Amino acid sequence: MVITEDWQALVDQKLIDRASRIPPAWKLSSDLTELVRPDASTSAFDLLRRTALLSPREIEVTETYSAESLVELLATRQITSLEVTTAFCKRAAIAQQLTNCLTEIFFEQAIERAKELDEYILKKGRPMGPFHGLPISLKDSFMVEGQAATLGFISFLKKPNATKNSSLVDMLLEGGAVLYVKTNVPQTLFTCESYNRLFGTTMNPHNLSLTAGGSSSGEGALVGIRGSILGVGTDIGGSIRVPSLCNGIYGFKPTANRVPYGGQQEFVRKGWPGILPAAGPHAQSATDLTFFVRSVLLSKPWLRDSTALAIPWRETPKKPRLTIGVFSNDPMFPVFPPISRALQAAVSKLKSAGHEVITVAAPPLITGVNGAMRSLLLDTNDTISKYLAESGEDPVECVRQLNPAALLNQDVFSLDDVWQFIAEREDYKEDWGKVWRENQLDVLLCPASRGTAVPHDKYGAPVYTLIWNFLDFPASVIPYEHASKALDTEELDGFDGAPCHVQIVGWQFQDEEVLSATETITEALNSNP
Repeated sequence: MVITEDWQALVDQKLIDRASRIPPAWKLSSDLTELVRPDASTSAFDLLRRTALLSPREIEVTETYSAESLVELLATRQITSLEVTTAFCKRAAIAQQLTNCLTEIFFEQAIERAKELDEYILKKGRPMGPFHGLPISLKDSFMVEGQAATLGFISFLKKPNATKNSSLVDMLLEGGAVLYVKTNVPQTLFTCESYNRLFGTTMNPHNLSLTAGGSSSGEGALVGIRGSILGVGTDIGGSIRVPSLCNGIYGFKPTANRVPYGGQQEFVRKGWPGILPAAGPHAQSATDLTFFVRSVLLSKPWLRDSTALAIPWRETPKKPRLTIGVFSNDPMFPVFPPISRALQAAVSKLKSAGHEVITVAAPPLITGVNGAMRSLLLDTNDTISKYLAESGEDPVECVRQLNPAALLNQDVFSLDDVWQFIAEREDYKEDWGKVWRENQLDVLLCPASRGTAVPHDKYGAPVYTLIWNFLDFPASVIPYEHASKALDTEELDGFDGAPCHVQIVGWQFQDEEVLSATETITEALNSNP
């Protein structure tokens, strides 16, 4: 299939419009932008340091604080929202030019919003809400009034801009947040890559030749380079956690529908009985993950979104001594040396901190993977392929490689397959239930990927994250260690220095416990030897 001239004209117009949203004073010089390519093993951080666009104060604002500490400064009028918003808008503009992470840019509206919030706190003497004055970025799937939500589909260019906000967007605005950008996704959103035919490739700021992950690709890259201090993504197979681990940041996938998901741009048929997607945060710290989820849940999202669960936030005291199960490797999906080393180092740190660490015998990953793949085939209308065909798009390579029918050796699907999906999930959950009960676990420590970020179009199936979506278990990613040719293997050309990670998993609905454990484990991992 071929994209026609009419469709190509819409693509060209969209890209010109996006580029025009960056103020001329915030444009990088050509000697830097000509170094930005998906095949260049260049660090966007190095390129950022070669520009003088950010003032020392703007560098301080965007690099020194957590989201929670910035909100405290904003609430006590020690800093203005205008100053914070301008700094992050400028850094996001630079991030776009270095990593191609943005889809929609609305800096002017954000700056006006920041001025209004500064006037509000001056007149009222109190902040508007828990996010007062804080810039927050959003995955492209969220609807923001007046903005497009194309999801990287060329055919979606003909959809009108949003006339109302997603439920979570309304809550963020009522909580005082400043919205300023939306971020890129891969074609179809069902891969862990970072390319679509509309906006192109989002690149990893640590190494442009590596994937930024997906499907919250732009969020991972933008938060990774601190063009955002707090971003919101969605996760149906690892789409928050994979970009987080690839870009060296924190990410959290809640139990589905605890953080409100309703009102996003639709790309699958309503009534789909498969894995439920979850909305959640990307951040620069474990405490900011908690800050975001706690603030949202304290606002009682179920009162405005019929899909949100009426489960209030529970204050969960930190346990001084956790019982942590360790699942480090599945023989069918062996973990690569950098991640194995990071897990071993984490176990050592946790034991030294006084936590009980138990190696567990885990159920085979392939059982959960097969069950999850079955859910991808329950849309017998193949809706997403129709979105591509409408504009003449061909599936990109990573989408072609995603072939659940071949994995399951099955071409025809029926209502029986819905029942089988549910039965497989129940059986697999009981298998893991035995692990949890027999070891009396608080949380599980495991990889979120076989390796670090990899070259573009090489990520493959996200088996170490997908199984927790299948079970609807909350899970977080903690950045920890870096790949090293000296410590891991000489065969790390192109990966040397890439962020490593660990994943923390809890039982369904124990989101608060997972967040608390994520903070406790982060403290142990960051402690001195």
